[in-house]
Amino acid sequence: MANVKNAAIREIIIDRCLQDSKGYTVLQILKKCNAALELRGYREVTSPNTILNDFVAISNRWHQAIVSERKGRNIVYHYRDRRFSIFKAPIGEQDIIEMYEALETLKKFESFQGFEWVEELSLNIRSKLLMGNDAKPVMAFDDNKELRGMDLFSQLHDYIRMEQPLLIKYQTYRTEKLMELSVHPYFLKQYNSRWFLIAYNEQHRCISNYAIDRILSVETVGNKFIPTDIDFTEYYDNVIGVSIMPDKEPVEVLLRVDGKQYPYLESKPLHHSQSLIETDEEGNAVVSLKVIPNYELTQQILAMGSKATVIKPAELREKLSGIVKEMVKNYE
Repeated sequence: MANVKNAAIREIIIDRCLQDSKGYTVLQILKKCNAALELRGYREVTSPNTILNDFVAISNRWHQAIVSERKGRNIVYHYRDRRFSIFKAPIGEQDIIEMYEALETLKKFESFQGFEWVEELSLNIRSKLLMGNDAKPVMAFDDNKELRGMDLFSQLHDYIRMEQPLLIKYQTYRTEKLMELSVHPYFLKQYNSRWFLIAYNEQHRCISNYAIDRILSVETVGNKFIPTDIDFTEYYDNVIGVSIMPDKEPVEVLLRVDGKQYPYLESKPLHHSQSLIETDEEGNAVVSLKVIPNYELTQQILAMGSKATVIKPAELREKLSGIVKEMVKNYE
């Protein structure tokens, strides 16, 4: 459970830095986190993206905006509400770390039948951390407990640990044809309240993702396991969601965002690379993302409707333009 403790320690340090009125850069926060980790005997963090991902996690979990501010040549970060802290409780740091360790372990079972009580327990503990023992719960997690295929989750988890090649029966939404695929399971990833198996596909000789709710059955096979040295905690750094093209490099995506939409986008960034380029007097903004364009990015932009427009790259702009034209035809 060292990784969970590592994350909890980082969250404590980041919370303190974000409360500071002067603000800290990502590298300064990274240095402070590593000092705390080293003091407790944990492995240091090497990537600034880890801190940026922690920002997104804190912002999403506690519904608090983390804003960036340019000071000279540096960009510093702080809470929009300087009075906010995720640890307003009369308990010590070690108590918080141990609570988080227990909560993260229990949360793995929230979507399983018979474990509905886990969310309520998690909610009560987090609420008490924030507001004291007499506080009423004020939060709920957006988990899809009715998601099909979760009965396979623990099996897939074990097969990944065992490095066990599999034969899966899989059916996509696009066709009624049932596919039998020989895969080598590597990783489980959640996106948009769905779980995906990340595995090497023998037929196509590439790494692909498979929605667990579309996997109909799983069988073990005697093939030799094909290992990978990919660190999947960093593999998805440059994309939104689970669709990835390893041969593609991240590009700058510029979006023009309506002034009424931008506050939402600022409080819940599309990606950890999101940064503000400029704003006008009406609050309209131009934001930049450094990502590999994929299906999920397209869906996120379309979800903002007329409130967001792609400036570049031209290929993505043309793709969105084509989709919008087809949508207009549906209403003619």
